[in-house]
Amino acid sequence: MIQPFIPDIPATGRFTLPTEAGQDDLVLELATRWGADTIRDSDGTELSPSLTALGFDIFSTVCLTRADQEFVRAHPEFLIRKFLRSDPATAVSDTLVLVPMAGFDARKYRIDTLNDPATWWEVHDRTTGEKVPGPQWSFDPAAGTVTLRDITPWHQYTVNFLVQQIWDSTSMHNHLTNGWTCDPIMSVDPWHPACYDHLMRWFDRWLEEHPATTVVRLTTLCYHFPIDSGADGKTRYFDGQGYADTVSIPALLDFEAKHGYRPTSEDFVDAGYYRNTHRVPTVRQRQWMDHIHAFIVRFGRDLTDRIHRAGKKAAIFWGDHWIGMEPYLPGFQEMGIDIHINACEGGVVARRCAEAPGPQVKELRFYPYLFPDTFNDHGGQPLRDSQLFWANVRRGLLRGLVDRIGYGGYLSLAARFPAFVDHVADIAREFRTLLEVTGGTRSWRIPVKVAILNAWGACRSWIPMEGRDQKFAVPYSDNMFLLARSYLLECLAGLPVDVAFLSFDDVLAHGIPGDVDVVINDGDTGTAQSGGDHWLQPAIVAAIRRFVHQGGGFIGVREPSACLANGRVFQLADVLGVDQETGQSPGQRPVAEWSADPGHFILGGEPLELDFGTAQSHVAPVLHDTQVLATGPGGHVLASARDCGQGRAVYFAGLPATLDNYRLLLRALVWAAHKEDALERWHSTHPHTDCAWYPETRRLVIVNNSPSPLTTTVLDGGGRGTSVELAPFGSVWFST
Repeated sequence: MIQPFIPDIPATGRFTLPTEAGQDDLVLELATRWGADTIRDSDGTELSPSLTALGFDIFSTVCLTRADQEFVRAHPEFLIRKFLRSDPATAVSDTLVLVPMAGFDARKYRIDTLNDPATWWEVHDRTTGEKVPGPQWSFDPAAGTVTLRDITPWHQYTVNFLVQQIWDSTSMHNHLTNGWTCDPIMSVDPWHPACYDHLMRWFDRWLEEHPATTVVRLTTLCYHFPIDSGADGKTRYFDGQGYADTVSIPALLDFEAKHGYRPTSEDFVDAGYYRNTHRVPTVRQRQWMDHIHAFIVRFGRDLTDRIHRAGKKAAIFWGDHWIGMEPYLPGFQEMGIDIHINACEGGVVARRCAEAPGPQVKELRFYPYLFPDTFNDHGGQPLRDSQLFWANVRRGLLRGLVDRIGYGGYLSLAARFPAFVDHVADIAREFRTLLEVTGGTRSWRIPVKVAILNAWGACRSWIPMEGRDQKFAVPYSDNMFLLARSYLLECLAGLPVDVAFLSFDDVLAHGIPGDVDVVINDGDTGTAQSGGDHWLQPAIVAAIRRFVHQGGGFIGVREPSACLANGRVFQLADVLGVDQETGQSPGQRPVAEWSADPGHFILGGEPLELDFGTAQSHVAPVLHDTQVLATGPGGHVLASARDCGQGRAVYFAGLPATLDNYRLLLRALVWAAHKEDALERWHSTHPHTDCAWYPETRRLVIVNNSPSPLTTTVLDGGGRGTSVELAPFGSVWFST
């Protein structure tokens, strides 16, 4: 039987507090309220001597590539560069004038004239896909135009051109969003040897000038993820994992010396897709990523060696200029980082940080940041945001613990919202409770291991990738308040199952690992998530068919195994029992003839409000034994299940991150794995709750993920039920 347990928790520790110039009294007050043991400077501030003398650990932040603005402005040859593609223009005669910068923000970019356009730029006929020969175009630096001659009328043309970035992406964002008023900040590219040497000398002086610092937080290393800004100041392209901003002439030449070929501008521009994370990666793309990663490891090691010689610890922030760092690649450990920090808004990031390989101390920097975009009198609701973010993050922490938490920003903004200040105190207390009561041990898992199958595999573990129907955020409500971009991964992050990330190359080389119970493929047709042309490889399709027929589970979401070929869209239609209609198969059987089965195990047992993110999947059954679980107007299949050989398969048209979908996915996983009885112990019956049992300490916690009070029944290890009442977003501990 379970018995109520009231833990005795330390009032301080495991919390990093931002400071603010001229706010020493407030810093001390909130350090006490929130139990901080570490203080850190914020961007643009320095810690006062009165604070550094109080015995806190001191985090000092430095982004080396943008730290010395005097040096940056004196050396434009070292500015960060990238290739952009001009907007397509249609030729109405055999000549055409292109304006490369039209549509781009001239505050952020300027055309690079230090490197020969004839060598580095390219003009493309986007109607034929062919490159226009160099003699047919010329660049006028004074006018900023490219003139094309002897071209084909009524074809479209673009130019790939090289620009210098004259406003760092994070600096620009903070100016536009949070009202920062400093001059535009620029970043340098340390691949240039002279720049590299200068940065190291500058950093040596910085270390000498910060004797009170105990931890140096590098934010981050070199290259920012791409955020391309339009002429209207709005974002026109964003890829949080992209390498488009890593272009460097010496890096390109070094790559050529190593690999025997030089990447072209089109290798980066990719017809305007910029090799973003949603595209199936190419061999050239992966080689470039490895090239950048190797350099970043060397650069990072040089910094951490200096930090350690100065008697300090090195922290890395997985944000801003993190590209090339790659914590899930083995090379990351060669940098000697001591502390790994993630900005965290949900369970996905909590799992990403907690499960990153290596011995680093793991720390989460929580949302909402203490910035004016949230802490304002014009609709900002920091308390609500904090409650919802914490509910999301806590789900992930139940399955993967980190060591510390903290905040960034300006305490004077937070102090204007007392209810928020109180809530952060509750978060800090609950986090310390979680670590102290569990001893940092691992929570019990249902005996189901899940493998997420996509084109990236382990190197992009716990990286959410948006579908075409997903927005960056969804309106807040009782049942849907998560960042929609996480979708299935956010549902999965809080479930009591082990998760691995598997690439198609892994399957080709080794098949499906023997310890995997269920494979999930989730994505839109042609994307890296779904797999694109990988599904045309017979060995991959055969490996998954064999896995399922021999007893494994397969869950397909959105457009799984989708690649129009061989009379099918879903290449695993024979496994799933459904296929997508593209208008090319008039013999497809209407779904309306199939009756839904609301009593199926996946849907049964608990009243679930189903939300598949769409009402029109254009998916229909193709096998008579397919069990249709839910349909939309007109009979589109939204959910189905099927026994396939000794295994099982499930299809969902989508899986938005809602409280009910958390439970829907859990039931689908145990059904697909033939382990339905796993929900008969260490389980909370209300779908808006989660529970986690820690066998090493014999403690059990039940959490309410919703903003409403509720009652649930908790099943112990013997299947005995206990009724538990939970406050909104509340949690209760038990001994077992």
